[in-house]
Amino acid sequence: MKKFMVMAAGLMMAAVLGACAPTARNTGETSEHGTAPAGAAQQETVDGVAEKESMVVTDADPTVTVCVYSVKSDKSGLKQNMDGIDGDELDAQELLDKMAEVGVIEEGITVDKFEQKDGALTLDLSSLKESSDKLVVMAIANTFIQNYEAKTLELSVAGEKIGDGPMSFEKNYKKVN
Repeated sequence: MKKFMVMAAGLMMAAVLGACAPTARNTGETSEHGTAPAGAAQQETVDGVAEKESMVVTDADPTVTVCVYSVKSDKSGLKQNMDGIDGDELDAQELLDKMAEVGVIEEGITVDKFEQKDGALTLDLSSLKESSDKLVVMAIANTFIQNYEAKTLELSVAGEKIGDGPMSFEKNYKKVN
């Protein structure tokens, strides 16, 4: 019985290795679907299927990928939203506008003051209806601290400080009591 099991295992291994063996490469200019689109850079193909085709776009506007925290619908915590803002560097007003677009804060809020120094951010907003909502304030803090790779955020609205002092990134944002 042992011999049979060893032989069966050997046959199965040979079949698996045979299926994983490399195949001949086709380095022609076209794939089996025709020619590559204008402006596309085409890599080598395996068995006629393109491994990678990437469009080369030279006139695209630059964007910055940002992480925006928003309040969960059941108000039990925060969730992460990945998005992009136009430009080639991060801008506090555009990040705030993205938070309004996602629905974290109301639209029309402007950044009155923004400073970044030694890992500490200072942000003064023109208004914020939800300034007493712990989750909204936490969403703003986590969004700015993460995107600016800071340690703390001092948040104020129209010059009035929010919270007991500098806020740090809340690691347990998914479930808040």
